[in-house]
Amino acid sequence: MLVTNHVAAGAAIGALLHRRPALAFAAGVASHLAMDCLPHWGLPRGPESHASFLHVAKRDGLAGLAAIAVLAGPARNLRTGVLAGIAGATLLDVDKPAKHFFDHNPVPAPIQDFHERIQREAPHRMRNEILIAAGLMGLSGLLVARGRRTAP
Repeated sequence: MLVTNHVAAGAAIGALLHRRPALAFAAGVASHLAMDCLPHWGLPRGPESHASFLHVAKRDGLAGLAAIAVLAGPARNLRTGVLAGIAGATLLDVDKPAKHFFDHNPVPAPIQDFHERIQREAPHRMRNEILIAAGLMGLSGLLVARGRRTAP
């Protein structure tokens, strides 16, 4: 699953649970696991697909950062919850940039193994990823906007 989709899901969760950031974080982690169990885009793990993966990962990483700015920036009173939801929803994917930039995976091996086993990836599912991103960005944007109007 693209990290941008995890960002948007985490933001939606954080907007709903903004008064309970620890719960928003935990729910974000749970959402990551649930989303990764669904069929989504991915490439076979191996050296032959590394360059193709990086091509997508660079763009997805930038889109994910932009999504954080777009969703958390205007969140005001919801910002702590929104950022906590995003942090939880993206935490399990820290392995990829950490391995790329620092040649070290900070995720404990048992958690990494479990995370890799639940993946249902295939290279032909990018269209689905884009549709999911659009839907989740719309939903999270609406929840942030609604929360801004109703939060104290």
